[in-house]
Amino acid sequence: MKNILCYGDSNTWGAIPGTLARHPWEVRWPGVMAKELGEDFYVIEDGINGRRTVWDDPENQCRNGLSGLGYALYRAKPLDLVILMLGTNDLNHTDAKGYYEGISMIAKRVLMANDCYPGTSKVFRDRPELLLVSPIHLHPSMPNYEESLKFADYTSRLAEELRIPWLNAAAFAVPSAVDGCHMEKTSHMLLGKAVADKVKSIHRFL
Repeated sequence: MKNILCYGDSNTWGAIPGTLARHPWEVRWPGVMAKELGEDFYVIEDGINGRRTVWDDPENQCRNGLSGLGYALYRAKPLDLVILMLGTNDLNHTDAKGYYEGISMIAKRVLMANDCYPGTSKVFRDRPELLLVSPIHLHPSMPNYEESLKFADYTSRLAEELRIPWLNAAAFAVPSAVDGCHMEKTSHMLLGKAVADKVKSIHRFL
């Protein structure tokens, strides 16, 4: 069985637009992906509302994605793949270029996880595999909408630099007009299926 860790924010956790209650497992995109991939894959969610890449939130220390990465990797190991989708909340602190800098730091840490997080067993069973997912856009009504349109360009640049696969979530999913940043059921379904197809295309999982 292949173990996959989904490391993200409230759109990985499954926040329902407007209420911030949680979509059921079978609705959330990791759950949709798990169903599409089948019994040979075990999908582990690690989404936190408000999580950023490397930027501190003075109101909640749990939201620094880089600080929390080691805990998530240790809990989930042994891993075959990490799927990383962060960045939306970075725009509360920085711009799209800051997102690129932050996601770069986390991505490189994941790819060096066996060395950065030594223990009684390796984080990755084999060589590290990372799939970058560029976040969905914000709704046009949101103040940082224009910056969110740059996510895909920066994500593709990083993926090329690191020679790893990536996916543009905004090509499949949209934010709800209710709150401007969270996904409704249909977007979770479309994104989950798209990520599953991308996972299947990774050579190790063919």
